[in-house]
Amino acid sequence: MEGTEMQEMNVALGQWAGRSNELLQRVRDEFKAIDYRDSALPQSIFAADKPLSIVFAGQYSAGKSTILKALTGVENIAVGEGITTQVAHTYDWNGIQVIDTPGIHTTLRPDHDEISYQAMTSADMLVYVVTKELFDDFIGQNFRKLLIDADKAGEMILVVNKMADVGNTPEHRRIKEQDLEKVTHPYTPKDLHVVFIDAESYVDSRDETDEEIVAELVERSNYEEFVSVLNDFIREKEMPSRMTTALYEMDACIRDAMKEYQPSVGDNDVDAVEEHLRQERHIVQANQWRLETAVKAAIEDAVAEIHDVGREIANAIYDYDSEDAANTALEAAYNKVERISDDCVNRIEKEIEKVSRSGGEKLDAFYGSAFSKDLEFRLNPKNGAENPLVEKILKGDFLEKAGKNVADYALANPGANGLRQFAGGNAHALVKDIGHFFGHNFKPWEAVKFAKGINVAGKALGVFGVILSVGMQVKADRDAEQLAQDMRQGRESVRGGFSQAAQSVSRHFRKALANLLEENYIVPIHQIDVRLAEIEKMRAGRSATYDRLTNLQQECQNLISDIHRDAMRYTEMRKDDDR
Repeated sequence: MEGTEMQEMNVALGQWAGRSNELLQRVRDEFKAIDYRDSALPQSIFAADKPLSIVFAGQYSAGKSTILKALTGVENIAVGEGITTQVAHTYDWNGIQVIDTPGIHTTLRPDHDEISYQAMTSADMLVYVVTKELFDDFIGQNFRKLLIDADKAGEMILVVNKMADVGNTPEHRRIKEQDLEKVTHPYTPKDLHVVFIDAESYVDSRDETDEEIVAELVERSNYEEFVSVLNDFIREKEMPSRMTTALYEMDACIRDAMKEYQPSVGDNDVDAVEEHLRQERHIVQANQWRLETAVKAAIEDAVAEIHDVGREIANAIYDYDSEDAANTALEAAYNKVERISDDCVNRIEKEIEKVSRSGGEKLDAFYGSAFSKDLEFRLNPKNGAENPLVEKILKGDFLEKAGKNVADYALANPGANGLRQFAGGNAHALVKDIGHFFGHNFKPWEAVKFAKGINVAGKALGVFGVILSVGMQVKADRDAEQLAQDMRQGRESVRGGFSQAAQSVSRHFRKALANLLEENYIVPIHQIDVRLAEIEKMRAGRSATYDRLTNLQQECQNLISDIHRDAMRYTEMRKDDDR
């Protein structure tokens, strides 16, 4: 960037700093006026003596620690498949602070979320790491909150790790990018500087002595592209990112103050109903995530097994001595695929029963807690006309807008409080009708377009039109070449057929899972959200303090967005100059 563009950038930096410092002072003044602690506010908007900081965050077991091990060369960073990082750790990388954080949204360690989000707020840049599996619904929703609501897109690199398992090829990357866009829209993978790597391959290459293997591991890792993207990102985003770091910290402080000064609807019992609903929602959503994860794992294992069966029979199809032997082997392979499908249904049933029972027990414990019992006792007398505000929440708008009222869910009788269909003895309800969703009679081959059997006279013609050529004698090199080509095509046809069967299994079971989640989790969770939204709407008469804090918070968000917009414009100008 040269000349006029550089001058404009310097002017913009001055304007950003001026607006940011003025806003910081007004927030300090407001906190002082309401006697609210201001110790967490940033001391200044831009600290020149503070090193640039980059936080590595994302789902647990995504390989964040392995990436940092590759970057820093620090050998004692804990890595593994489980939850290995318990607290945020800071390391030095060429004078830059790189920060390792615990995995977020595991439902197993909710305390890790606070640690990680605090690190994201305080750091200048974010590297968000996912595995080759990309985002499930739960992680995807929370990523979009970070991307859209928190406006972090302008300071983020999205890394897809562990690509060696599927092949870190351009074709696979294109497929993954298409899947990513479902979550990142309206941003594209290019906007988020997405890079596909396999950090473990690079770490392994440092311990390898064979140069050919080293080269293969480094190429597979795509580590050099990752470092290049990271360095370019730092050059482009360092100044605006340093400035928005203080603004994000300021935004978090204002939000904390807003929580304390948010006006109540005027009844402590109504506030307790809201908290009761939120706790119910958390329990049920966590149970949904566990069930979805378990069922998807069963589906992926079944699909992998079917691919293996296809590869095995394809590799062996020309090794049989007779047509009958080949037919027998093929039939055995078909039957094995059907058994795999049936076993998958059985495993899914067991997983659903186990997860549902566990979730039911958690809800039973919650409904039997002192908090729930006390709330029920206090509100039963108010479930009439004694308290108009409570009556409105329990019977009024909810009945019209959600079909059931809060009393049906939490208060009407001890056996119907909360999402009781999930609890205790009723957990089997999800399982008893499992065939309705997954179907014991599903046949993986029904969706595959081919005729089974070997029925063409004169040639041993197998599945997918594969010429088995039993007893064929090769008379010349040309015949041998043609035969070899036919055999390659034949094997590929067999593999393709089994691949279609695997895809059929995956589509069928994933659709069934989506229907099960919709009916048994997503709809009930939505009903809770409707009730929470109604309570929020009734929080009338917001105080002047809360209104002022709201305005300050909105100003802070607008300033962050303006900096991101201007920074993007200057980045594009620099790229135009380079071209």
